[in-house]
Parts: sequence; structure tokens; C-alpha cells
Amino acid sequence: MFQGVEMKCPVDGDVLSAEKAEAHTGYGCASCKGSWLPKSYIDSIQYTKEFDPHKFFSTLKSSGHDATNSKCPVNCGVLSSISDFNGISYCPSCLGVWFESKALKNMLNNYQTKREDAAFADIPNASVGIFDLLGALFK
Repeated sequence: MFQGVEMKCPVDGDVLSAEKAEAHTGYGCASCKGSWLPKSYIDSIQYTKEFDPHKFFSTLKSSGHDATNSKCPVNCGVLSSISDFNGISYCPSCLGVWFESKALKNMLNNYQTKREDAAFADIPNASVGIFDLLGALFK
């Protein structure tokens, strides 16, 4: 689990499990089908989609929001609902984002998938062999 914490669903209190959520690793609730993506996971969307996490978080912070009664899955605060983003709430403390069922898919549909021929250098910490790197440089 994330940083050794047993995360609980903010909707129904079930334990969240690590899984793929719309091709991105996150934590999901088996009963309500919601998804929790920690900030670092939101940041990683930029490597598969034409997505700017800085702009996303800036928009979240500047949008009208209300505190909810739902606890952050990592238990560091209370989630804030965002009026401009249907089915999305976030934790102002850790910047993790809760997506109700299908909200993550709906959000990701707004962003183009990055080209498959993107340079390997665009993906940090990628395990790339010397021949793969040379091949990418000489395309």
C-alpha cells in the first residue's frame, strides 16, 4: 500500500487495492468503483497523455470547492469537492485526487494519447538499452 498506510475508500470505507485505473496505476474500490490517484500518479499521466499536471492542479486550486465529510484515503485531511469537475475531489494536504466511478475515464478522454514514437528520453527512469536509445536517436 501507499507509504505503508491501509487506505480506505472515502465513499464506503472499504480498503482500496492497488490496480490499473484507465491504464494508470492507482488505487480502486471494488464496491463503488472509485479510484484514488496520489499526486505522483497524477503527475505521471503526462507521460502517456497530452496532460499538464501543473495546469491541472492550478485549475483544481482555483476552482470553486467545498469541504466534504469524506476523509482523504491516506488520512491526512478532508477531501474537497470541485464544482467544475463532476465526480472529482481532491485532498488539499497531499494533492491526491479521488475519482468517482467513470470520472477518471471521462477526464482522460479529454486528453490526446501521446504519440507512440515519442523519444525515450521523454520518459524518466525508463530502462532503455543502448541499442534502443541509438535507434530512437536516429529515427
